[in-house]
Amino acid sequence: MDISKNKDAMVILIAVLWLACIVLGTIGYHVLAMCLGVVLMLLHALLGVAHNDVVNKKFLVYPLLIWAGLWIASFLLSGYYGDLFAGQMPSFTVLGLHPSFAPTVFFYWIGGQLTLNLGLYLYADKWLSEEQWEQFLDKVKSLKEVE
Repeated sequence: MDISKNKDAMVILIAVLWLACIVLGTIGYHVLAMCLGVVLMLLHALLGVAHNDVVNKKFLVYPLLIWAGLWIASFLLSGYYGDLFAGQMPSFTVLGLHPSFAPTVFFYWIGGQLTLNLGLYLYADKWLSEEQWEQFLDKVKSLKEVE
């Protein structure tokens, strides 16, 4: 996926999302702010994994979009159960965890970490190939020689 034509828009959107997250969190829309924060991080990730302004589609789908989906599901479920049991004891727990905290543990922490780690392991060459690493080292070496 070529992002060369969209890089400026992505950077502007990042700035707008930072502002939106701050404002929404300040006025009490915490779940929405966190979901927009996931979009913000996804944009940063897309800019970071692009090589010559191209993002590998496999790497985009897994792990990046799956990771973003897990995090958004975590925030939405945590918000839902937090509102549902606000001010009262829940009628059930999930492996001993409050129903509003369980999605955070399973989707956000464990699911997100496993997804990103497995994705980086499976698609390491699509993220940073040996050839790209050698090109980077050569560029650093040439910059040191200029000094």
